[in-house]
Formats: sequence, C-alpha cells, structure tokens
Amino acid sequence: MSKQLKTVIIECTSAFMADGKMITPGNSVAGVPEAEAAALVRRGKAKIVAAAPEAGAGDYEAPALEELSVDELKATAKEYEIEGADKMKKADLIAAIQAAEAEGE
Repeated sequence: MSKQLKTVIIECTSAFMADGKMITPGNSVAGVPEAEAAALVRRGKAKIVAAAPEAGAGDYEAPALEELSVDELKATAKEYEIEGADKMKKADLIAAIQAAEAEGE
C-alpha cells in the first residue's frame, strides 16, 4: 500500500524560490507537500491557506522539528543552506535548524 502525500495551499508572505521560479508575496501555491509547507512557515516565508480536502481546512500549525523525519529535516536544512547537513544525525539537524532559525529572527 502506498502512502499518499498530503498537500496544502500556501500563500507567500516573503519571496522564495520554488522549482526554479520566484514566488512573490501575495501569490498562492497549491499542492505543496506538508513538510515543505511547514519549513516555509517556520522560516516566515509563507502561511497555510488551506489543507488538502481530505485533511480538512482550518488553522494549520507546523509540526515540531522533533516530529519530522531525517529526510524532512535534511530538506529544511538545505533551505537554510546548512553545510554538512546530509551527514548529520537527527539531533544535530534539529540543533542546526534551530540555530539557523534563531539567527534569522
């Protein structure tokens, strides 16, 4: 049985690149995987507009870093341009992402 990827609709709040395209504030993007959307929300780049129909709409809270898989953490670390993230363990990834988030505030 394959696991279906849950997606959401996000609205850009601060410009970012996605699939080689610049997404500018005010634009909405549909079909964004939850993990990627959570990373953008955490970075202050977007807000969740709606969840996928099967998940229901409403307020969205990004999952805690501890709840993300190592692959999801590595993707988030890549967005923060954290060097050596591909070789880090989960605890190290979480610490590096938290440091990058604190630095960005």
